[in-house]
Amino acid sequence: MKVLSFFRIFGFIGVACFATQGAAASVSRADITTWLNQVVTMDPPAAGTVVTDTNLDLVRPFMPPGYVEEFSYAGSSITIQETKKYPLFKAYQDATNKYAGQPTLGAGGELEDYQAGQPFSNEQIAAASSEHAGLMVAWNNIYRWQFTGYQVSKLAMTYIDQGDGKNGKKESSYGIEGDGRIERRVIQEFHRVYLSNLAMLPKDDYKMKVPSAADKYFKDYIEFSDPFDIAGMKFVVERAQDAHADDQVNVYSPTERRVRRYSAKERSDSFMGSEVTLDDFDGFAGRVLDYQWDYLGTKKVLDVIDTEGEPIRFGGPYSRAIIDRWQLRNCHVVEVKSTWDGHPYKSKIIFIDDETFDIANALVFNQKDELWKIFDAMYRSPKIGETEAEKSVVSWRGQSNINLITNRATLVHAMSDTIHPTMKPSKIKRLFSVSSLTSGQ
Repeated sequence: MKVLSFFRIFGFIGVACFATQGAAASVSRADITTWLNQVVTMDPPAAGTVVTDTNLDLVRPFMPPGYVEEFSYAGSSITIQETKKYPLFKAYQDATNKYAGQPTLGAGGELEDYQAGQPFSNEQIAAASSEHAGLMVAWNNIYRWQFTGYQVSKLAMTYIDQGDGKNGKKESSYGIEGDGRIERRVIQEFHRVYLSNLAMLPKDDYKMKVPSAADKYFKDYIEFSDPFDIAGMKFVVERAQDAHADDQVNVYSPTERRVRRYSAKERSDSFMGSEVTLDDFDGFAGRVLDYQWDYLGTKKVLDVIDTEGEPIRFGGPYSRAIIDRWQLRNCHVVEVKSTWDGHPYKSKIIFIDDETFDIANALVFNQKDELWKIFDAMYRSPKIGETEAEKSVVSWRGQSNINLITNRATLVHAMSDTIHPTMKPSKIKRLFSVSSLTSGQ
């Protein structure tokens, strides 16, 4: 199995550097290949180092072409945090040990003979073919430790236009600094509950005590509260255990006063006018079999896995550069291509943490093989050795989504705590049902 050089995951050495943030210079897929294969002779910055525009070369090896330039502005700040180890929660580790070696890949890439825990070890991934290794990484991401799911009662999607880079509106209460122009903000609630393959429920066959756990893996509930033109819009998403089955995505529109079903191909459309699609959620929307997988190796990348932001801060001339502390994380690197010929993305390269199996970031290429979009996720990590299941999860806190071609961005950031609550079956039945979409209307 090919292992990419230690120091070139997110640098820009060997590729022409951009002069300023948001510059229009194009980065190609070939440029990324050159960057991935670059031989590196420098050490990473030590923990405690504060990287600014004056010493940005220190992190060029660990941030992708077209992205590191987002931090090339006076006053930028990338704080290097000590890289930490996050041991698996005991119940998840127990399930991993119990079923080690049992899960396999089916002829079509399906995950077979899986019960709970981490399906594949890093050793199995390293020994597999490129396609199978990519699939193994994907399934490990799907079934990473998430307890029963997570809830963010107030989640903001802030739409940023490039403006003039000088006179943006600062909103410290939302973490928006710098000089980008805020076009729109959407406020929503997000709640996911996992129903099956739950490591902490061995006595219940690893399932929630609800009827839908027999054939569903998870359900999502999304409700929009602002602005007024979409207030009251609600989604219920149901993911089947059968990886070939389409998601059931039902949406209630308050203007139409009815529930309708999202079609599969709408997943690749802009979500609520943002720079992301439903296919971009969780990196690849968790739809493993909708893609061809190619494993590119492992790399060290900078990732905000333990944010200190309350809320997360964004700055720079276009208000989209993350201001936070970053760890150097070892990641699996995979490239995915949609099996749907009409998909607007030609390919996507995804970096997945080889310890937590959370997605660090992703690079999207258009049909011309130009770097089109960059997605960067932010998390809060649990305390080392945490014994309470509800507090033991690496918690999603936000994601920056930058369109390099239009020079626009959508910042998705939690404005309330990310919690991982234990849920009663009665609440699951009530909140995550299609009938809940019209309740109170």
